Amino acid sequence: MLRSEKYSKVKINKIDFLVIPILIVAMIIFILLGRFYSSVVVDDLSKSEHVMLGALVQLLAYTATIVCYWVIKRKSFVARFNENFNYIVKHWKFIVLVFVITYLLSYIYNYGVQYLPGDLGFEETQNELSLQVIFSNPVFLPITFILIVIVGPFIEELFFRHLLIRELGKKFNFKIMGIISVIAFSFMHVTDAASPLEFGSYCIIAIGIVYAYLKSGRKLGVSVSLHMLNNLIAFIITILM
Repeated sequence: MLRSEKYSKVKINKIDFLVIPILIVAMIIFILLGRFYSSVVVDDLSKSEHVMLGALVQLLAYTATIVCYWVIKRKSFVARFNENFNYIVKHWKFIVLVFVITYLLSYIYNYGVQYLPGDLGFEETQNELSLQVIFSNPVFLPITFILIVIVGPFIEELFFRHLLIRELGKKFNFKIMGIISVIAFSFMHVTDAASPLEFGSYCIIAIGIVYAYLKSGRKLGVSVSLHMLNNLIAFIITILM
């Protein structure tokens, strides 16, 4: 059997791609509700309040998408969950090792680039700076935690790992889609970058997650756990600073 035939004969779960229009519709609905709240219910919102409202809108849209995805996959959910959970319990040392290596490489990279001249150097990425606002209000921290540490990683892994690699990889080769996943994930986080080297910060993280995902046999729970662990450490460090 030719390699191209091998991948083309594996069926893609097209129903999983419903999460794309579901997320788009959810975002539109909650954005409209957010605008109604900011313009009708409340007379005037400060810039920081607008940012926090945007984060809340994002959280609600993500949560609605996850619930819809669970409804779509409810018949196989328990079996898939148990399979992923058992793998994580059995191979937790591998997941932690990948995290530590990825974190150290990212730290070394970020430490080095801040000494570069001109616009190339940076201490924090623009994405990290934009998140500082939602950390400024202690009352908002629970929502920030849920968005950054739990819901956000799940949605991103669902799109960048499950759909791109596991599903489209059946058609176009898992490793090739893994590379595309790394690039797409990194670009998504640097759309407002002040330095082109900000791409490297997220590329290192993405490579670690994709490696663990492929090594685990494309188990979503592994990439989600690794992503959550990375964001949890970042969340704790941000609060303590």
